[in-house]
Amino acid sequence: MTDRTPPELDHLRHILTRDLGALAAEVQATPNDLLWESVPGVTNSVGTLAVHLCGNLRHFIGHHLGDDGYVRQREHEFSGRPLPKEEILAEIKRAQDAVEAALANLDPKRLDALMPSPPPHHAGRTVRFFLIQLSGHLSRHTGQANYLRRILQANFVGQADSVQ
Repeated sequence: MTDRTPPELDHLRHILTRDLGALAAEVQATPNDLLWESVPGVTNSVGTLAVHLCGNLRHFIGHHLGDDGYVRQREHEFSGRPLPKEEILAEIKRAQDAVEAALANLDPKRLDALMPSPPPHHAGRTVRFFLIQLSGHLSRHTGQANYLRRILQANFVGQADSVQ
């Protein structure tokens, strides 16, 4: 960061890395046997949400803004293939590092440039807008992971209690 770096860029870097930490806490708090489970009406597991969020941030921030060479495999984010918790936590750390590096080195003049290769529904948006969008996306899905984890744990405890 330079003395001329807009404060919101530093704030976004802080919020994104902080919220990735909150995502890691949700993954850590989810029992291994529930990490890839869901409930009726909820499409994605805690594991799927975590893998998706990491791929999303590494693609749009690490690759497009930080030029770190990351290649996204979006279909794998939603494949539901069970990864060990430690691998998901390591991927969250890699996403934090990618966000930190890309935003720490981002030329502030790029904030008002068009976001490179956005999804079609965000075509024509600036980097500034898209970083705010990515922050909201991360927060929304981290909240979903939190609620799903608590529902799964409550259901698991209820089932365990009925067996005893």
